[in-house]
Amino acid sequence: MIKQQEVALRLYTPEAAITYELPEEQLEFTGLPQDLIKKDAANPLRHLVIIYARGKEAGFFELDASEDRKTYTDNPNTLVLRGYSVNPELQGRGVATGSIRALPAFIRKHFPDINEVVLGVNARNTPAQRVYQRAGFEDTGRRFMGRKGEQLVMSMRVK
Repeated sequence: MIKQQEVALRLYTPEAAITYELPEEQLEFTGLPQDLIKKDAANPLRHLVIIYARGKEAGFFELDASEDRKTYTDNPNTLVLRGYSVNPELQGRGVATGSIRALPAFIRKHFPDINEVVLGVNARNTPAQRVYQRAGFEDTGRRFMGRKGEQLVMSMRVK
């Protein structure tokens, strides 16, 4: 098991190499890091983040500062967590929970004006819902229809 203190978050730099494949049942709900990096690396409103576990690239997500935030919350000081995944070789070992628990300190350091992180999780993706809840996200009760079905909006306050 990987301990929370062994998990770190770092903003993406072109020198970082994060590539892995995901099982079909996970690809239904997220994208591959290498594809998201190719698509969004030049977008100044998409902040790419690499998850490290024991010093090795272990996962990936984006923090989105675009106007899409308004779908999730009325709070202007929020970021949307998107494209979250953990390398399948490291799943089930504490990386996901450790990375989400590391998120508030990461946000305070890199985005000091942000006081909330929100995400949409597919209503059918109960494993992801459990991970997010265990790590501190709460269901807001807000719902919307996404490309792949109903999305539950979850929120984490950043203090």
